[in-house]
Amino acid sequence: MRWYTCTPRRFLGNQSFFDRDSGLTSVGFRMLGVDSMSIMLGPPASDDLPEVIRASDGQLRDPAWWRSLQLDGVVFYGWGEGEYLGIARAIAAAGIRLVQVSDSHGIFSALTGLHDYLSSPWHHQWWESQPKKILRALFKIPYGFTVQLKKNREMVQLIDTGDFFLCAVPQGADKTCRLAEILGGPATAAKVRFLPIPIRSHFGFTEDDFKEDQVISVGRWDGPQKRQHLLMATIEKAGQSRPSTRFRIFGTPTTELDAWHAALPAEIARRVILEGQQPNPEVALAYRRSRVMLVTASFEDGHHSSAEAICSGCSIVGIDTPFLAALAWHASRDSGRLAENAEPDTVAATLVQELEAWDAGERDPHAISAAWCEVFHPDRVASAILHLS
Repeated sequence: MRWYTCTPRRFLGNQSFFDRDSGLTSVGFRMLGVDSMSIMLGPPASDDLPEVIRASDGQLRDPAWWRSLQLDGVVFYGWGEGEYLGIARAIAAAGIRLVQVSDSHGIFSALTGLHDYLSSPWHHQWWESQPKKILRALFKIPYGFTVQLKKNREMVQLIDTGDFFLCAVPQGADKTCRLAEILGGPATAAKVRFLPIPIRSHFGFTEDDFKEDQVISVGRWDGPQKRQHLLMATIEKAGQSRPSTRFRIFGTPTTELDAWHAALPAEIARRVILEGQQPNPEVALAYRRSRVMLVTASFEDGHHSSAEAICSGCSIVGIDTPFLAALAWHASRDSGRLAENAEPDTVAATLVQELEAWDAGERDPHAISAAWCEVFHPDRVASAILHLS
């Protein structure tokens, strides 16, 4: 059996590519004994691994080139973008089983929920003034029924071209299915399925691991999307009522974080560690040692870091929002809880409640890890793709 993955962009072809998404799905196939390579755009690079096949845009759009590979199936990471319709059609025309992938939260059309669609400026540009957010929302009405509707139709054409269209977030699958039914009909909607993007197998929790009274946060803190102001306020408030809890912050260092840490009361500051950017194995170890992962982001599609955390036996605390819908799923199965809003008092109280659940023995890291590794590890995701019907 031969299943390849494909991404129509010019990414690096080194080990970092095979640590997530398209490359990691290919790893999952190989774990099952399936012949698998990863196809990507561009000329060969000096650091490409042997499992990489480079192709030109013309080749990717040529059915004869695809037939020459003699494949049983292709997992195409095209994100539902209409510009890649020609590639999807070439794969299908070659008689190859085509499974497409998107990791969107699904709020990309007025047709699947006008309220969420119009409220996106309050999440995507939360830092702007109220008048600017209102203007953005008003602009989205004509845009949604012209330019955006054209993109929606192209996406539905993509869905109809392949055998299956996978969405990495349950909400994303629901909304995409609804859009496909409105614009393409029931047969097109039936091709939409929910299946997560894989997480590396070294994220887990074993009998030799143990948990500390520790909270971990991971993010690109120099971007407004991650809301470092909310992170700082939440930790400061929770730290006041949790005198033994330690807080470790991984990711891009910022002057704001440094200044905040320097101004913290000494009793809290000694328990807050600004780790900066660390190698992946160090972050994986921190997940295994931590009880809770705190997520303060305002929006995201699939959320890889919280998936890594639950596979490592962490529970999740975040904000209940349709713009970060993966968290509601990740916090299910006794794996966390979500705050009702993004107010620091609310998020801090939710974090304290979750830590108290750990104190009371209501969280089991082995059970959390076992349940989610079965879902996210690359061989499990690859197996689910092979058994789609």
